[in-house]
Amino acid sequence: MQALVVDDHALIRSGLARLLSEVFDGISVIEAQNGDEAMDKLASTTVDLAVVDLFIPGEAHFSCARRLCDAFPRLTVVIISATENPAYIRKCIDIGASGFIPKSFSPEQMTAALRDIMAGRVFIPQTLLGVVPAAIAGKGDVPPGLTRDQITSLLTPRQLEILALLAEGRSNKAIARACELSENTIKVHVSAILRALGLGNRAQAGLLMQKLGTAEPPPP
Repeated sequence: MQALVVDDHALIRSGLARLLSEVFDGISVIEAQNGDEAMDKLASTTVDLAVVDLFIPGEAHFSCARRLCDAFPRLTVVIISATENPAYIRKCIDIGASGFIPKSFSPEQMTAALRDIMAGRVFIPQTLLGVVPAAIAGKGDVPPGLTRDQITSLLTPRQLEILALLAEGRSNKAIARACELSENTIKVHVSAILRALGLGNRAQAGLLMQKLGTAEPPPP
């Protein structure tokens, strides 16, 4: 496994590199101080995980993370930041990041978050779980009245499978791996699911399944 740490501070890069080496056995860590350097290294090296600072001097907020997510859709991108602004966290997830880790986290908390992300789940700080999903989901609610039978009639078996994985909080990358499909195909399915169920975004889809009392798809 190989990881990339992107931060303009050498001390933070070395600290994160050391933490990653303690979390994942046999990991190799490379470093970059800005988006251009990160893109150059990713173009010549296969990387599984990128830990990226949200605020890099000389770059617009989110620009580095967005470039990495867009250019390397199979790359797991994790954002770290001193801010815990829910709007920023929402934006990071929207552009394709698999998690947001505050710099205020202890090494133990960062370790748990990184393991969670590499297991295929989207990570949001526990202290913000009551705020961020509402921000992601717009009004934080789902249209009333949908039953399991109605969902079954509206979606294909593949879409039901993807919906169940959404309810587990998995990222598009993780769903793509689980379903053995491309990430672009998963994005198309997710859009179709949202249209069919009359939902605004993926967070509402997950909330709907949770309200139905299960993360398992309805029977075909």
